[in-house]
Amino acid sequence: MRCYLVRHAQTAWNDENRLQGHSDPALSPRGVEQAERLGAYFGLVSNGGRVRHVYTSHLRRSQKTAEAIASRIGAVPVIEPSLAEIHLGAWEGLTPEEVDARFEGAYQRWRLVPSSVTIPGGEPVEAFRVRVRRVLTQLISAHRDVDEALVIVSHGGVIAAWLADSLGADYDHLLHRVAIDNAGISALDCTLDPPRVLWVNATTHL
Repeated sequence: MRCYLVRHAQTAWNDENRLQGHSDPALSPRGVEQAERLGAYFGLVSNGGRVRHVYTSHLRRSQKTAEAIASRIGAVPVIEPSLAEIHLGAWEGLTPEEVDARFEGAYQRWRLVPSSVTIPGGEPVEAFRVRVRRVLTQLISAHRDVDEALVIVSHGGVIAAWLADSLGADYDHLLHRVAIDNAGISALDCTLDPPRVLWVNATTHL
């Protein structure tokens, strides 16, 4: 069973380099185009009906991306709130420079070792990782015995957390050393436990 992990398409905040977390900006015009290109890609990949299920976080940028994919394969996206990005509390809506100015260089510390920083009102990194691990394990277990593929649309932090688990890697290091672009696709062979990473951040469809 193949699992496609898709990062949501671009928002205006992505373009402005603003931290989003659980904030809910809409897709930008470029993001709408990216979502349509994702839909076209999965329309081709699903030839024969193997891609039948699309899951998404409840955040609008993820939902709209998932809807563009699902419309091409005849599916209805299933909303799973536990696929949401890490909650960044008081940092949401700020740029890294603004975070550093208001919180004494905290973004630079977080960039190096995320788990070492406590964000006011934010979600602890380890709690976030447990949440991601739990929901993705549940989704995979529900489909493992069927010869089909899943598309899971979520967020950069979510994908990085799952890749770190699958690779047995340090999340603190992997988060800032692996590119996970808007509308990028990563793929895992989920028949194995732990899953085997097939590729990371494919963007040729864009």
